[in-house]
Amino acid sequence: MTTTKTILVVEDDEALRLLVKKVLESHGYVVRQGEDAVSASANSRYHGGIVDLLLADINLPGLTGGEYAEFLRSYNANLKVLYMSGSLEDGLVRTHLRNKTATFIQKPFTNDELMISVKKALGEIPDTSGDQDAD
Repeated sequence: MTTTKTILVVEDDEALRLLVKKVLESHGYVVRQGEDAVSASANSRYHGGIVDLLLADINLPGLTGGEYAEFLRSYNANLKVLYMSGSLEDGLVRTHLRNKTATFIQKPFTNDELMISVKKALGEIPDTSGDQDAD
């Protein structure tokens, strides 16, 4: 499978970040990564800065996943966002989910769950799950 989609993975847990990168690359995606917003932005800019999907942990050092998504959207209004976390305690993220400007995958997740969520977030397969409950 080949794709021209680039995914920016931002996760401070190195083992999880590398596993997600490996899974996404095995499905043909171009993956940029970072442990926080600063390193992710630097890596992305170094490689041309084009990102189709931000796959970010909600709880990151420095900017939260929600804050980083807002920052990136100020440059790319069409950016798709998929948050990953063990909880939905961030009000900004809940607002994004309620407004359907982002999607969410609950940790821990399987490789198959990851791929389905990524494909739905990118619009590569239809999201038939109905309304997400973000409250």
